[in-house]
Amino acid sequence: MRRALAVTLLVLAGLVPGVLAAAQSAEEDRVELRRASALLGEHLSATIRVTAPAGTVVEITPGGPSWAGIELVTTASPSVVTRGAESLWIFEVKVAPLLPGDIAFAPTVVIVSGAEVTTRTLPPVSLTVLPTLGPDDPLELTPLLPPVAIEGAESPLLRPAIAAGTTLGIALVCLLAWALVRRWMRRPRRAAARPAVARELPGLQTAEAVIDSDPVSAYRVMSSVVKTELARRYNLRATALTSNELRRRLEDRGVDRWQARLVGGLLEECDAVIYAGYRPAAERRQADLTMAREIVEVGA
Repeated sequence: MRRALAVTLLVLAGLVPGVLAAAQSAEEDRVELRRASALLGEHLSATIRVTAPAGTVVEITPGGPSWAGIELVTTASPSVVTRGAESLWIFEVKVAPLLPGDIAFAPTVVIVSGAEVTTRTLPPVSLTVLPTLGPDDPLELTPLLPPVAIEGAESPLLRPAIAAGTTLGIALVCLLAWALVRRWMRRPRRAAARPAVARELPGLQTAEAVIDSDPVSAYRVMSSVVKTELARRYNLRATALTSNELRRRLEDRGVDRWQARLVGGLLEECDAVIYAGYRPAAERRQADLTMAREIVEVGA
């Protein structure tokens, strides 16, 4: 008998701390409202405290019947305080009441531990929800007030001023473009500065005489005459330069880029006939000879 009584006392002694801890945990599960009353639909700040075994996860589950028409609006990341075998979860939330009158809502949470999910209903808290309409206010929408003028509004001259400024800007751009085109058209052109003079160097006459029967000799003469004239005109060692080098030197000396490319193209044509066995058609030979005359006559 005494032995059984001793065992019972030991069991009770082991259960007392757990009961006290559970009672303490139950006291810490609560909802704290910032105010005891709120307007219908007004956002109200609240703090939800939940104790759970350490290592578990607590989640708020809004929308249940115990919420009594209270909607959860926002919730921040919870803060967790671990105390031995338990953890205190603190949620800072905003709720909005949607039913007028005195209500008592009890938020529900779930405690997740692995694959086990436990639902817990927190102690209810009272809230007085005030309607936004007075007792005698009609249940109908009132018309909106007419718009009124306010200081700092858009000036009636703003849009015309923007249109006038845009038109003036476009006109200035067009005028500038016209002036640039006119200046470009009036730029000095070396080829057109003096009329073409009928000047025929003996070398070109020789090239013309044999251009159909001996194109290699004719193109060799054309290349020599053109390079000699360019060397005299621009003080270049044209005979010692390749076609590409000569074209770059002419551009460096201020020769029009298009004219320099024509000279380079003619000299490359001459090199192809002299060294590469290229034989242009009769019309192309006459065109090359005419180009050689024009190059020479520019500096005449």
